[in-house]
Amino acid sequence: MRIEFEIPDEKVTDLNPNGRNELTRHCKQWTEDIIDEATRIEASRNDGTSTEITAAIINEATTYSKRFPSKKKKNWWIKIIQITAFISSLITGSLLDVDKFKETSHVIWFVLTLFIAVATAVYLTFNSEHNG
Repeated sequence: MRIEFEIPDEKVTDLNPNGRNELTRHCKQWTEDIIDEATRIEASRNDGTSTEITAAIINEATTYSKRFPSKKKKNWWIKIIQITAFISSLITGSLLDVDKFKETSHVIWFVLTLFIAVATAVYLTFNSEHNG
């Protein structure tokens, strides 16, 4: 089965061919996601009779997908950065001893772990949309 829909010309006049292809790809993906969600909703309600996805189920699937967008799985390196940020923060806190700041090596370790803790925290903060 093929479903087609039209978008008014004034909405797409500024799209170049690559933009049109990308828009088509996203529309197709979003439509498939809505249909998949509607199928899951219908399957959860189906009591063994014939299946039928109604307009109400499509509306519910659309609303559900907007409220609960699919979560992306975190990359392994993001997890490593999060663990590094946590551990370096703990180590920095344990090295915060004013009496030991007279030793140069202690100050170097403190500054190094503080830098790592701050750098990883800043990275995770400013890239939060990619960190899941």
